[in-house]
Amino acid sequence: MTRLNLRQRLLLLSLLPSAAIAITLVSYFTLSGIQTLEGELRTKALATVRYLAQISEYGIISGQIESLHGLAQTTIQESDVKATIIVSPKGRAIAVGGRVSLASEILRQSLDGPKMVTETESWIAFGAPVLRSQNESDALFEPVSSNTKPTPPEVIGHVFIEFDKTELINQQRELLLRGLIIVFIGLIGIALLAIAMADSLARPLKRLVQAVREMSSGRLDTRVPTHSSAELGILEHGFNEMANHLEEVHHSMQSRIEEATAQLAFQARHDALTGLLNRREFENRLDKALSAVQAGGEEFSVLLLDLDRFKPVNDTCGHLAGDELLRQISQLFQGRLREEDTLARLGGDEFGIILANCSGARARQVADDICGLAGAYRFIWQDKVFAIGASIGLTPVSRRVRNINEVLAASDSACYRAKESGRNQVCEQETSNVPERRQESNNWAGRIASALAEDRLLIEALPLKALQNDAPGYHYVELSARLHEPGQAPIALSALIDAAERYDLASSIDQRFIETAINAIDRARRHNKQLHCLIPLSRTSLGRRAIIDLIARNLARHNLPGDGLCLIFSEDVTTHHNSQALEFSRQVRALGCQVGLDDFGGGLSSFSHLRAIAPACVKLSRSLTRDLGGNRASTALLRAVQEITADLDIHSIADNINDPAKLQQLEELGISYAQGLAVAPCEPFEVWLEGAVIRSA
Repeated sequence: MTRLNLRQRLLLLSLLPSAAIAITLVSYFTLSGIQTLEGELRTKALATVRYLAQISEYGIISGQIESLHGLAQTTIQESDVKATIIVSPKGRAIAVGGRVSLASEILRQSLDGPKMVTETESWIAFGAPVLRSQNESDALFEPVSSNTKPTPPEVIGHVFIEFDKTELINQQRELLLRGLIIVFIGLIGIALLAIAMADSLARPLKRLVQAVREMSSGRLDTRVPTHSSAELGILEHGFNEMANHLEEVHHSMQSRIEEATAQLAFQARHDALTGLLNRREFENRLDKALSAVQAGGEEFSVLLLDLDRFKPVNDTCGHLAGDELLRQISQLFQGRLREEDTLARLGGDEFGIILANCSGARARQVADDICGLAGAYRFIWQDKVFAIGASIGLTPVSRRVRNINEVLAASDSACYRAKESGRNQVCEQETSNVPERRQESNNWAGRIASALAEDRLLIEALPLKALQNDAPGYHYVELSARLHEPGQAPIALSALIDAAERYDLASSIDQRFIETAINAIDRARRHNKQLHCLIPLSRTSLGRRAIIDLIARNLARHNLPGDGLCLIFSEDVTTHHNSQALEFSRQVRALGCQVGLDDFGGGLSSFSHLRAIAPACVKLSRSLTRDLGGNRASTALLRAVQEITADLDIHSIADNINDPAKLQQLEELGISYAQGLAVAPCEPFEVWLEGAVIRSA
């Protein structure tokens, strides 16, 4: 039943009850007719045999056999009569008509009245007794006495009649056939009516089903004709209304999907935080640009930027501040580039730039400008100010480059060299000379510990030159260091400290500086020389009592005052760890030592630290001295810083002065000391100590 369609089910529902009723009625009337025919035959047979028994009485009593034969012959002339037998009381046939089929034992049986004696498929026999009449006298002349008891009539013989059932069977067959014909014709009529009704019901439903299938296949403009009435008409109107609504919803959803697809496509190509292109899209554009160059197009350059001092922002102010820094620095870089250039955030604090149709000196100038922007930029978060820089790797792309992996490897290597060389600078590297990629950071702990244990940390001297006549006459030097590893380029102190702070090894480097400086001061004293050392400290050493204990222990061991030591730390440490910086400064001064501030003057809150920390000296931010003489604002700001520090009796130190012409300008501004290639090159500390201090006149 479940496999039938709607039309077939409607036909079954229409045909089965009607057919059952029709067959039942025809069967009932046919069977009734057959039984009626059989009843008529029996009634006729009983009447015939009873009549024959009555008229045979006289012939049997009188012995007129001929008359009995005549009766028998006359009887078989009746329709359906097959044979007639008149039997004597002893069971002997005295008159026969027709062909007798009855057995002799049936002819000898005694009957008490007319009845059927036997029946076969083709004939039926009835018999009746022949009775002698009881009133032989005339009732008019011989009245019957009331006391006389009636005597049973005397059986003087029997009559038997055989009836042929052929006609009855034919009539029954005709009646049955007529009934079947009536049933067949009735079923055909009912079927035609059922088909018409099923079609009238199924046709609109089929249209609805077909419309649903078309709509499910995507044809939302499908509609059905509204020709039906009543419930089917309501269904058709309802379907069309639903289709209209679905089509409207589909168009609305389609427009939303298109918008979402466009947004997803944008998100797949762009960084969610900054809105810049992401690494995948950057590499795609780099690959297209390289294909264009190989096809004869203009050469271009690739810059790989890694922000300096980004981790302290996240560690101090949280990731919200780091995210805001990335957004601001992205806008800063984007403002320096052209529309045809490509700026992308490759991940973390790493950015990539494709300088279209730009190579050689032009590309280097753009890289230097971006490096300058990053160095001069100050990120302000709440009451804290951060100095940010950028280490940049520059790689020119020519037709000799085979794939983008060579470009990215060269840029990555150049960026790493820039960071190891002191950060916030540009290093350039060709793709044809690509060294091994940078070592993974998870090996830094072992590398630094091994370098300290094997004495591969080269302590270097950065001599300072007094620019004013009233400067004291002692030797003034800043300690620095480089990490030397077999087969690797030396790693600058700034990059080394960044890695050491991540693995809590920065204090070990600071301890090496302190021990080296105190030993040098003691050696100079034994040669009647005065030596003052600037010792750079990492931010992790400020909160450790072990550093103070180390200084005190070494000074006591050599019986030295602490005035030859000046422990310097970055100005931004005082912003983010003010309490630790104040306590550390107090403890250091209690030992007779001095403190100094590095990278001073770059933040808005720089001057507020001078009274709180009370440093003996400040190293000026490179952003103040970079544009010295070429920028009035920078010169004015430097002059203001110098005047304020001079009023507080604080020495000012200009760092990284490589142009001798700037020394005259710094001297005129009143800067106390200068440091850089214009003063003296960086050299191993022991070599400098021996030559510049011990053997000096």
